[in-house]
Formats: sequence, structure tokens, C-alpha cells
Amino acid sequence: MITPLKSGTAGIVKATIPALEAHGVEITKTMYGALMRDPAIAAMFNQTDQANGRQPHALAAAVLAYARHIEHPERLEAALSLITERHVAVMVKPEQYPVVGRALLGAIKTVLGDAATPEIIDAWADAYRFLADVLIDREARIYAERAALPGGWREWRTFRVASKTKESNAVASFWLVPVDGKPVLRHEPGQFLTFRLDRDGLSTRRSYSISSAPDSSAYRISVKRDPLGKVSRWFHDVLKEGDALDVAPPAGDFTLARSGTSPVILVSAGIGITPFMSMILAAGDRKSSPAIRLVHGDHDFARMAFKSTFVDAATKPEACRIDLFSSSGEGNNLPVPSHKGHISAQWIFDQMGADTHVFVCGPRGFQRDLIGGLRQLGVPGAQLHHEFFGSDEPLLG
Repeated sequence: MITPLKSGTAGIVKATIPALEAHGVEITKTMYGALMRDPAIAAMFNQTDQANGRQPHALAAAVLAYARHIEHPERLEAALSLITERHVAVMVKPEQYPVVGRALLGAIKTVLGDAATPEIIDAWADAYRFLADVLIDREARIYAERAALPGGWREWRTFRVASKTKESNAVASFWLVPVDGKPVLRHEPGQFLTFRLDRDGLSTRRSYSISSAPDSSAYRISVKRDPLGKVSRWFHDVLKEGDALDVAPPAGDFTLARSGTSPVILVSAGIGITPFMSMILAAGDRKSSPAIRLVHGDHDFARMAFKSTFVDAATKPEACRIDLFSSSGEGNNLPVPSHKGHISAQWIFDQMGADTHVFVCGPRGFQRDLIGGLRQLGVPGAQLHHEFFGSDEPLLG
């Protein structure tokens, strides 16, 4: 049961907005410092995003947005949906919310000092309690709904690596089948799997987009090897065929359901192609017209992953149209419309209709430039959708 906010809470929380604007990141860094002392909670976070500050910045932005819209939480629906999916993916439990709440309130006291009056702390405790109730309720419904679906499950399920193949010099794909031999939940194209990795010196949870078409027997993920990434190097250098992995059910809301039956352009760079692979492989099942359009860019054509899939898809333009970009232009021998240079907001805008939705995935700078450029050209934020591999940050204003 979700108990409403107490009278006066919203006004007090809104009065702290200037303090959050000035000290929000310091508060969230302090909060995470306390939380990371709990191994069970620390394992849920990407330690790279902690070290580079992305996670504290992302949370500070979320806390500030909550304070600004606390009287109208419906305005935060997109953010709440994202948070809920991320929590479900790493199996956040109701009993962990009070731990986070104590860390947040303690950080507010530490950073703001005497300015954090008992009245302010009480108001933020109530505001956090209300938000936690909302998230716990939403997450409980998702856990139950997905477990009840054909092939669904709850908590962790053991899968075996059925095959491991190279897609390019830097990208490897892993086909995963359940050890119990039972069907699996058919994912929505664009969703991801989360893995519990407590072995070989790892203690973390990591999510990877599903790069295969929806299927009731197996999933494919595709991982880019990052020389500085401990987990991606483990997938490439240590994990082998026959090995077992603990896997959570498919999660994520970066799906074509966001666009209804409107025209869609998928725009990716580098390994940002992975959620779109599932979408283009299932494009023929989409009950809409016109076709999905994929615009993908990489440094050069020779190192581009999934080239054979692009060629196959290009033979079915009624389901999916494809354009490839290469910043160097080298190695292009593909029978697919190809361009030398970078994908620009103006080029994408010129391909759009008034009701076209654009889905974007790739490096942060790429997404920021593309979405920012499309907004400047007048594209409504409601028609722009993005997915980050890591801590999210606001792009749509």
C-alpha cells in the first residue's frame, strides 16, 4: 500500500532545490561512499561508473528532478519506468530500500551540516519513503507478471554458453540456453539480460542487450571487448562454451512499444547496434508501415560487426531499410547503401516525417550531439528515445 506524502512535505522538499543544485553531486557521492561498504549493494553498481562519477551525477540529477516535480510525480513517468526496469534487472529487494534511505539522509546531513534542519530531514525521509513505496509496488508487479509469462522466471536462472563466435575483431556473441532445458521468456526487442558474476575475482551485476530475435529457447548477447573493462575482458578472455552463468529475466523499456505504429528510425554507433539487432531481426513481425529504418555508423566498414545481417536485411526493404556510415570510408564492399563520414542530426532530420520516432544508442557524446541537434531542429522530445550502456543522464531537457 502506498501512503500519500504528509502535508507540508512537498513544500519543504521544494525549498531544498537550491541546495540540491549546489551540492547534489557531493551528496550522492557521500551517499554512495556509505553504500559501497555493503558488498551486496555494491555488487549492483557498475564500479566504472562510480569511479568516473557518472553514477553520482546521474543520481543527483534524478534527486533534483524528483524535488522539482514532487507535487506532480506523473511528470516523472519515463524516469520511474527506467529506474524500475534497472532495479528489476539487478534484483533490488524491498528490504534494501531502507538501507539506501539511511545513506541518503545521512549524506544530506553530512554535506549540508546545520542547514539540514530536523524539519528538512523529516520531509526528505517522508519523500524518500513515498518514492520507495511507489518503486517497490511497481517492481513487485513486474516480478510477478514476468514470472507468470510462458518461459518466465524469478530471481536467477542458470544458463549455459552454447556457442561463442566472433562478430568482429572487438565483438563476440554468446548464445545462451537454460540448463534446465525448459522454454525461456520471449523478450521484447530492445531489452537486455543481467548477469550475476561472482567468480574469477568478479563480484558484480552486468547487463547486456539481447542481440537475437525473440525466441523461446535461447538468447544471444554480443559484447565489445574494452581493454579497460574488467567484465568485458572476462567475457572475451575467460568465458568459454559450456560454462554456466546466472541470468535474470529480460528487462528494459527501450522497445518499439514507445513509438506505437509510427515510422521509426534506429540510429546507432559502434556497439550501440546491439539492441537494434533484435529489432531489425524481428522487423517483419511489426504490424505497421512504413518499414523500420536503421542508420548505423562505425569507424570503418572492415571492423563493423554484424555485416552479414545487414546484407540479409537489405534484401527485405519492405521490413527494414539500412544505411551504413563509416568515418574513414575504408573497407566498404557491402551491397548496402553506405556513406563516408559521421551521422549528423541534419541528415537524420532530412529522413524524418512529422510523426517519425528516433531511437538512439551509442557513445555518450554521439547521443548527446545527435539528440541535442534534433531538438534544435524542432523534433519533440516525445519522439526521441535513447539507451545508455551504464548510468543514464538527462538528454531531453
